[in-house]
Order: sequence, then structure tokens, then C-alpha cells
Amino acid sequence: MASSSRPKTADRQAILKKLLPLLKKHYKVTVPKLDRPVMETMLYAVCLENATVEDAETAFQRFSQLFPDLNEARVSSIGELEPVFAGQGEVDWRAFRLRAILQYVFDKTYNFEFESLRKKTLELATKQLAKIRHISPFVRTFTLQQVIGAHVLPIDQDTTRFMVWMGLATPDQSHDEVGESLKSIVRKAEALQFCFAIRCLASDSSLKAAFDPQVYAPPVEGYDASTSIDRLTSLFKTGLAGLKSAPVKKAAAPAAEDKPKKSAASKTAKSTTSAKAAPAKATKAAPVKAEKPKSTAATKSTSSKAKASPKKSK
Repeated sequence: MASSSRPKTADRQAILKKLLPLLKKHYKVTVPKLDRPVMETMLYAVCLENATVEDAETAFQRFSQLFPDLNEARVSSIGELEPVFAGQGEVDWRAFRLRAILQYVFDKTYNFEFESLRKKTLELATKQLAKIRHISPFVRTFTLQQVIGAHVLPIDQDTTRFMVWMGLATPDQSHDEVGESLKSIVRKAEALQFCFAIRCLASDSSLKAAFDPQVYAPPVEGYDASTSIDRLTSLFKTGLAGLKSAPVKKAAAPAAEDKPKKSAASKTAKSTTSAKAAPAKATKAAPVKAEKPKSTAATKSTSSKAKASPKKSK
């Protein structure tokens, strides 16, 4: 798909100046209290990725209730952790990442404190977080923003799709690349409010399908940033019914919402692709192995009896 020409920095800044007031008018944009310990900040980020603030808060509270003993959560199976994220998408991914964080922190510190990360520089903290296998770019960037106070923008898949729809990003950009490109036009003092403002729309269940290329095919030439505010205003007024692009027929089934989540951009999901396969193997492989020996043994015993009976008759 050909992409439209990228708007200049001044044009993008002008769009954002109109975008934020529009979002504040349509949603009650609030920034939740985020003064949590480092490890809890990371766990909260797992709950927040591709989710509303309300759903993230609910999942985080449910985790505290179901697993008051963090060591119990660390040694639990993926299936045992999945109920924490009931009602959210990709529960296996979330459970897998949550456990990976607990295991890493415990193996490094022999407890569940990770406050030493606050004392590191941005470069060292980034390298430290990169050692935690299977965590997503969003969890890593959100942690850096909250713990180090770095001027970074945590961007997940849902917010990336919204930025592409606005013409402020291109489909070939990774989450980190989108965040890096927006950082130059979003002041550090406004970064947190900006991230939670766009999350309100990107995670709105009644409108988010408009940004999903698997549901509504984007224009061949790409989305035009100069019309983004008008398109968004129209979307608020008419909803999905007012979209000019026709829905993709294959996306009519419920599985359409899950499909794009599994096919994240290759630049950002090389490590998480293998992570996604791991929980499936952990939960599905065991029962199959347990059943095979039984059926084999039964077959052997039956065949041995069948061979033995003719000898007795002779």
C-alpha cells in the first residue's frame, strides 16, 4: 500500500493542538495514580497494554486478590494466571509476560523488589529491561517513563493503529518508531496526558474498529493527515456507520479482532512471536503426552491377548 506523504513537523504539531482538546471534550481524560514500586509498575503495564484504564485497574486489583503471595504467582502455570485478565484480549500473552517479570526479578534479587532500576541512567535501565525475555516494547517503555522519568511515549498496537489512521504514523513503523517520531512534537510535561488521551479513543470498544486495517481497509494511498481532525469529528458524530471505507468481509467473524493482534509488525514482535508460542505449548502439550501412553498400552495388551488365544486352543 502506498503511503501518503508525511506531514511536516509544524503540521503535525498543529494537528495535535486540535486533537487533544477534541479528545478531552469527548472523553473524561484522567491520568491514574502511577506511583507504584518498579515491579508493580511493570505488572500494571501488562494489564494496561491494548486496554482501557478501567480494565487495567480491574485486572491489577484482581491479581492482588488472587495472588497475595507473589511467589505463588511466579510458580503458577499460564492457565492459572489467565483468570487475572478475564475480559481482556490475549490473556495467554499477558499471563506469560506477567510470570516472566516475576521470575526475572526473583532470580536477580531473590525477592520481589526492583527499586535499583530507579538509580540507573536511561541507557543502563533500557539494557536492564532488555534482559527480561518476552516483555513487550510497551511494557519496557512504560516502565522507563514512570520509573526513570524518561521522555518516551509508550505506544501499543491499538494506539499505533490510531496514529496511522490520523496520518501521523505509517503502517511499516514499529511501536518504538512511532513513539520516537511523536516525541519530537509532544512536550515532556504533556507526554503522560497525551498517552492517556489517545488511549481513550484507541481502546474505545465502540469506535476502535475504525482503526483496524483488518476490519476497515485503509485507502490505497494511505491516510491523509490534513483531513484527520475532520474525519475524527465525523467519527464522533456518526460512529462507524459514517465511515467511507467499506468493512472487510473476512472481518465479520469474532476472530477478526484477534487476528491483527497475532500479526504484530515484524520489527517489534521478533522476540514476542516466540513468546506467544510458549504459553500454547505449555498448556496444550501436557495432556496429549499423558494420553498417548495409555492408548498405546491398551493396544499392546489387546493384541497380546489375541495372539495368545490361538495357542491355547491348539
